[in-house]
Amino acid sequence: MKLDYNYKDNDFVSIGDNGVTLQYYKRWWNKGMCFGEGFISPDKQYFYLNIPKNASSSIKKILAPLDWEFGNINDYPTAQVIIILRDPIDRWVTGITEFLLMYHQDTVCKIVEPNIYDWYPLLGESLGMSLLFDTMTFDDHTERQAMFLQNIEFSRCIWLKLDSNLNANFEKLLNEIGYATDTEGVRENSSDAANSDGKQALKHFFKYVLLRDIAKAYNLKQWFWCDYELMEQVKFYE
Repeated sequence: MKLDYNYKDNDFVSIGDNGVTLQYYKRWWNKGMCFGEGFISPDKQYFYLNIPKNASSSIKKILAPLDWEFGNINDYPTAQVIIILRDPIDRWVTGITEFLLMYHQDTVCKIVEPNIYDWYPLLGESLGMSLLFDTMTFDDHTERQAMFLQNIEFSRCIWLKLDSNLNANFEKLLNEIGYATDTEGVRENSSDAANSDGKQALKHFFKYVLLRDIAKAYNLKQWFWCDYELMEQVKFYE
């Protein structure tokens, strides 16, 4: 079988005449995402940094009518950066569900009868479950949040927390910086609110596993140590 070397254009590894170069901002380009993506305000003073599974879909819908444009943080070195952080385990549960149903839905449906939403047969897939909780990061949805903040000075950042106060806090922030709007639709886990019953059931399954298996929960928290430390260190806007 002849290899498709066009894949290398989307890889973060490049081989030159004198060595290997890693461009980690391209780590998930093969999944359609680049570190540093987000939206810049019309006055170029504020940049919303996109971290997948952190209410990003709803935030984009709010900023677009306000004429915020898609861009990359590296092109705006003086802009203040608006960043939303989320509990690492909650985000991983949502992210791994997104990953499985986006890239491996056919395989999952061979184990679980579609439209029944009884996901417990997955417990019998011991190898698959072990790999899920051993690797933990598979794409941008399951990547550690700290990885999205490379080369961004914390002094530039405005931190928001994805919780029940996100709606009010984000609306207040937009008003303060001169972009008054109605943030109806931004709410806790808003990007997941319209999910199918199957997606919701799969998320409940992973929550069940983490409650049932202390070792898996511990390993997951160990992997996301940097996100926990980040959330303890920053001062959230309120």
